[in-house]
Amino acid sequence: MTLYDAYGREVDTAQLRAEQAAPTMAGVRNIYSVMHPSAGLTPEKLSAILRQAEVGDPFLYLEMAEEMEEKDLHYLAVLGTRKETIAGLELTVRAASGAEEDMRVADMVRDLLLGKTLNLADALFDMLDAIGKGFSATEIIWDTSGREWMPVRLIWRDPRWFLFDWISGEQLLVRTLTGEGQSPLSPEQRGDTHFQSRVSGPRAIETNGTWNAFQPMTAPLEPFKFIVHFAKAKSGLPIRGGLARAAGWSYLFKNYVLKDWVTFAEVFGQPLRLGKYGPGATDADKQSLLSAVANIGTDAAAIIPDSMLIEFTEARQTGSAELYERFCEYLDRQVSKAVLGQTLTTDLPRGAGSRAAAQVHDGVRRDILAADARRLGETLTRDLVRPIVDLNAGPQKRYPRLELVLPSDQNDQQFARIVAELADRGVRIAQKTVLDRLGLPAADANEPIVGPATTRQNAVSAAT
Repeated sequence: MTLYDAYGREVDTAQLRAEQAAPTMAGVRNIYSVMHPSAGLTPEKLSAILRQAEVGDPFLYLEMAEEMEEKDLHYLAVLGTRKETIAGLELTVRAASGAEEDMRVADMVRDLLLGKTLNLADALFDMLDAIGKGFSATEIIWDTSGREWMPVRLIWRDPRWFLFDWISGEQLLVRTLTGEGQSPLSPEQRGDTHFQSRVSGPRAIETNGTWNAFQPMTAPLEPFKFIVHFAKAKSGLPIRGGLARAAGWSYLFKNYVLKDWVTFAEVFGQPLRLGKYGPGATDADKQSLLSAVANIGTDAAAIIPDSMLIEFTEARQTGSAELYERFCEYLDRQVSKAVLGQTLTTDLPRGAGSRAAAQVHDGVRRDILAADARRLGETLTRDLVRPIVDLNAGPQKRYPRLELVLPSDQNDQQFARIVAELADRGVRIAQKTVLDRLGLPAADANEPIVGPATTRQNAVSAAT
């Protein structure tokens, strides 16, 4: 049976057993950072990095985005808060319908994904790396030793090892050496109709009998091998949809301010030490006095002859440290707004704000949280659930959905009371909807059920 992915590309199951984007020591997927673009960052250098990412090579931009998380503690904190909040949501598999076959397929997906064999929680956090960088690629490692195709590992791959095609800017390609990890078939032969439909012209070139992607040293991602997640901070090309692009300017200006602040503290943070010597002092006496003045600044101790004098003169400040602090706080607030949608859960304004006001703003604003959960659920359904279903049960007309459930503003007790009141008034409510809301599975046909005492007595009487 021929299988096709969500984009209409033919699936080669033989390629699923090998890793396509594994790191290499001497190839183009090296794990080490050697460029360090954030070192000595200037407005001109940042503009060049962003421009280079736009025109097709995001390597330096992605490396800079990684270094921003390591060097800017505020950016790391707010970005981590958003990722942890989403990754901590409850996962649920919803059947495509109440039909028996759809329920059976959903149960199969539920057993393979929500069991203990797959570390899905950490994988979700890694997939959300797309929030900062615009995209993330997670490779699926399949286990075919049993009767089922089972995903046993979800490996986050360094985004520096990928780039987008140079025509549409939306098709993700993996960096590779000629012939490394590539199919011997051309995209036309492999049925890569999605790739052909996005751009015109020849789709591949032949070199020594090996078909390569139309871009040098790249290869298309194998169908059913990657979970590719895009985070859309704004409309446009995926590489321009990450928050690191906007936060990079705040990171740059904050670095300038911090350097000036450190210089200010070094100059005006301690008084001027003035050494005085008499007219008969020798060069050796002068050198001894200079050493004593310098030692006071570092060791807070020195000895000098009686004929010499050291005075401490208070430094006259030409500025205020509050200026630097306020500028840093302003930049941090802008980053908080961009990442979390609000600032009250990270910083309270001077002389304002309250705990009640902060509680109005969740850790991540709810509309942003809902959008992230929806996009990630759609990605998982397309790139993980569908491959599992197609490989184990064959193509389906409808597929179960993997969703991240947001915490409800109502507690379960209130929900149950509302459902009971509506049911007493004759409102027809689907049992599946109630069970899904409470996170309870439906009972099997012969399984004992919980119910009112009269219902249980009637069930026992009917059984006897």
